[in-house]
Amino acid sequence: MPFNLPIKDAITYLERVMVNNKARGMIAEIELENLLTSSKNAQKHLSGAWIISPNTKQFYQYRYAIFVLPQVYSDDQELAAEVAKWNKDRGFQALATFLYDSGIGVIATGAIGSSINIDIDQLRWQNYLYTREQLTLQNNLFKCWPARGRGFRSRGWNDDVKQRLEQVGEIQLTALTLRQAFYYSYLKQQLRKSLADPYDIDLFIAGFRGNVLPVEVKEKSPTDRGDFGLDAGRILMMLRLCIVTQSNGMYLIRQVNNDAQRSFVEWRYTLLSDIIMGCSWNLQAGGRGMLGGMTQTVMLSNDLFKTFDPDMLTEDWLQQHSDLTASVRELAYAFAEKLSDFLP
Repeated sequence: MPFNLPIKDAITYLERVMVNNKARGMIAEIELENLLTSSKNAQKHLSGAWIISPNTKQFYQYRYAIFVLPQVYSDDQELAAEVAKWNKDRGFQALATFLYDSGIGVIATGAIGSSINIDIDQLRWQNYLYTREQLTLQNNLFKCWPARGRGFRSRGWNDDVKQRLEQVGEIQLTALTLRQAFYYSYLKQQLRKSLADPYDIDLFIAGFRGNVLPVEVKEKSPTDRGDFGLDAGRILMMLRLCIVTQSNGMYLIRQVNNDAQRSFVEWRYTLLSDIIMGCSWNLQAGGRGMLGGMTQTVMLSNDLFKTFDPDMLTEDWLQQHSDLTASVRELAYAFAEKLSDFLP
């Protein structure tokens, strides 16, 4: 039977491989998942993926979305049976088609191990490549990818991060831990692969009519002016996912107060179209990114964010907002009407 990781082992592992801000984002992702699951649009919520490329000169031509199955499996047959369910899932098929149309390959991967004395670093992984509308087992899938990769160790977490993760259940914590273990323990440590531009997309919203919105989730407090900073690299990544198919994207913020308790305020969102049309063009120094390096931040006015309610994700709402070009054009028309405000 598939099984979940012990909470203590999962947290110990995550603290070793994830920087503090990334861990906070993961907690926000868990809380958003709970919010979506309890809404009437729960079926439209699909798990996120790694977006990775081999470290070659033309890395930008070879981007793959890696979906990590959410439990540990006891043997190859058990994992294959779960993958077979994904092949029949309409939501996953819509998402895979969206990615393939954007020139991004799709891979599903699952971990195999024993529930007795489990070692997350030594899980065995099986990879399935999406081709001809099916996930098919591929041995040595990453054989041709350049090596020389190395592991990563974080600098530790703030106390509130560990305390909040200890309240998370095994099911959600296992799913998110396995996503990190695939990258840090399998690709980087076991295979020692060298990757270019690694990013992860937190989740996808897939409507019944085939509309797909990639979603970024973060926990943030506003600046003194009330603005929010967005990682410039993540905006470019979102554009790469969306621009070919003219799909919009969503950036969700779990807004908190800038105090020691990081007390919750509300969920807020903005769309990729709003970011394109409303962001400041002057970059600012940001915090530490996924691998510990410093990032560049794009500033967005508080006015561009709206209160988020998962029940708003109806088919009509998705139909109205999922077209990137149409949404940008609508904003451009609205801005044109305001040009006279500062003229004599």
